[in-house]
Amino acid sequence: MQIGISAKLLSELIQVTYKTAWLMNHKLRYAIEQWDRELPLQGQLQLLGEFYAYEYSRHFSSRGAEAEDRAQPVVVGASVVESSGTMTRLKIKRMESAYGSPDDSRELERFLQNHAILAEDGSHEIKVFDRRNRRERSALNAIWTEAVRWLARTFGGIGPKHLQAYLDEFCFRRMFRSDAMIELIGLCGMTRTIIYRDLVGKRGGIQPINWGSRHAKSRHKIAS
Repeated sequence: MQIGISAKLLSELIQVTYKTAWLMNHKLRYAIEQWDRELPLQGQLQLLGEFYAYEYSRHFSSRGAEAEDRAQPVVVGASVVESSGTMTRLKIKRMESAYGSPDDSRELERFLQNHAILAEDGSHEIKVFDRRNRRERSALNAIWTEAVRWLARTFGGIGPKHLQAYLDEFCFRRMFRSDAMIELIGLCGMTRTIIYRDLVGKRGGIQPINWGSRHAKSRHKIAS
């Protein structure tokens, strides 16, 4: 079953220009982005820092390479039910700075400030998984691997300018699964129209990478 579709394939299937197909896809991703903003993580949280396109860019100097050639640091975060480990919300966010490191506690703090609601009394726990610890594998590791494979298989890899839109789409599809299309149609009816010029100005152009397979600060405890 096709999970997601590239603008190139969509343009061929419905016989429209690539630009039209691109605009259609990104209008849908814009609706997903607006939905995502209204649902911050909360409760018991799990975090994992990772790099996108690491294998592609590992031969480049992290400081000397062009922005589109550097691995993109991201944070994978989820709300979970403590008793069962069931995931109720999922976010994967690209860090603002391409030079940032997901291993930096300050970057994790920034992710929490922007994308989570934390209990004011500090009565919650945040589990941070170490991506370098092969003995400590989690559901977040599996989800990240799934996301990377999806981006490679469906789109041939995504450059940094639009990466966030695709990560939001992946999380949306991952959470709703077979109901994603129904939910997406509903979102489209509740989201304001955005035009091509605004989308391009907002995110810039696509640069594929072809490679394999607003919340207040509060006290919190991070368990690693």
